[in-house]
Amino acid sequence: MLQALVPCLNAQLRVGRIEGEPVGCVITSGVTVAVTVILNTMILVKLACAVLFDWAFSLQLRKITKHFTRGTSTRVPHVLVTVTCYNESEQALRNTLDSIALTNYARTRKLLLIVADGDVASNADARTTASILLGMVRPLDTSVPRAQPYMAIGEGPRAFNAATVTRGTYTSSNGITVACILVTKVGTSFERTSCQPKPGNRGKRDSQLIVMRWLRSMLMNDHLTPLEFELSRAATQLTCVHPDELEYVLMVDADTELDIESVPRLVAAMERDTRIMGLCGETRVANKRDSWVTRIQVYEYYISHHLSKAFESLWGGVTCLPGCCSMFRVYACKHGARVPLLVAPDVMRAYSTRETHTLHAKNLLELGEDRFLTTVLLRAFPTRKLIYVPRAVCRTTVPREFSELVAQRRRWINSTIHNLLELVLVRDLCGTFCCSMQFLVLMDLLGNAVLPASVAFCYYLVGAACMGQAVAVPLVLMALAFVLQGAMIVVTTQRI
Repeated sequence: MLQALVPCLNAQLRVGRIEGEPVGCVITSGVTVAVTVILNTMILVKLACAVLFDWAFSLQLRKITKHFTRGTSTRVPHVLVTVTCYNESEQALRNTLDSIALTNYARTRKLLLIVADGDVASNADARTTASILLGMVRPLDTSVPRAQPYMAIGEGPRAFNAATVTRGTYTSSNGITVACILVTKVGTSFERTSCQPKPGNRGKRDSQLIVMRWLRSMLMNDHLTPLEFELSRAATQLTCVHPDELEYVLMVDADTELDIESVPRLVAAMERDTRIMGLCGETRVANKRDSWVTRIQVYEYYISHHLSKAFESLWGGVTCLPGCCSMFRVYACKHGARVPLLVAPDVMRAYSTRETHTLHAKNLLELGEDRFLTTVLLRAFPTRKLIYVPRAVCRTTVPREFSELVAQRRRWINSTIHNLLELVLVRDLCGTFCCSMQFLVLMDLLGNAVLPASVAFCYYLVGAACMGQAVAVPLVLMALAFVLQGAMIVVTTQRI
């Protein structure tokens, strides 16, 4: 019935057929193809540069790393390994601490500092994380440590907190013993007596600032707070050196396991170039076989390190040093004097701010501490380097459920966009115009902003191709981007 009406409607309404394609369609198709070609060219350049960096840097580090692993190096710097804990299980904590103890680096040159963020119950146990850690660390004395007050990150009553310091040793399951300091944030007396939930909990940034403020006070010879004095006394007794000799700080999350050669590789990269103020290793997925959600994250983690971070390392400006495994230089020697880097006044002032009254500040300070610390370092020292070290492997536990993954990525995306907005305003980054780190940050910012539209356009192209429309060229060019990334995976996984 309806088909019979088509000739009648054509006769009444049809005027003619436009010869050729409309100008708008031609312009749209041309712009689409041009943009896709440019993007694929950029991906190809990034791929080539990333592969060259991966191979060349690995070859250069191999010889230097052997001196640290074999004990033949004439200079073995002291490393402070910090582990921030919240509500991890006993098994997860033991896996992390065992991996640190087993790293092929001199035991007398590494000091383990664990920070328990409040009296919080573990996910898999009725005990609190602090009590689990107290059972793992063997104290040097049996006296009960006294809670020392300090200024915390927070507003109102939460600006005050207290923590205990336990000095001792940690022994791994293989019998390897390392010097260890346990800092437990116990909260104020009011929090402890009024049965408030999570007494002493102030967040990861507060845990990091406890260590950073202590190192700054030791380096600048400032007045020590009671908590900093206890940390200094514990470090001196355990290592027999002054705490200002701690040159590097390795920050590790409590759900991360380090490879046996990760610490020597990171230190070797620091020793190779004194302009490096921070670097990160290669993060892999530890629980990739748990579910389909963990499996799909393997590809993303690999690409983000071997493509994005490797390419950014050529410019000396990795925009995010992940908290699971990152090393920082506390100070640099210049003309016989020590210049603070991680604990520089500008860095400490920006990272310890409590003002989160705007949405921009909340996204910077509360949704991604690690990325914000990277942003602060690049903003304070734009001529120094932040790089990625291939083969310095660590393995972290990723979300198993899709809802957890979505919640995590929502926080990460918000933090990424707001931190890139801060970095794009830094004019002293290396390079000029299109060949500059600032231009790369701008492209990364635009890429994150238009990502939802890109996904929708990809689905549109697939649907249009199924309906027989002529969209083969942009679809092939878009598919080529994934093919190039696959080629990079095949190339970089080859050991040399």
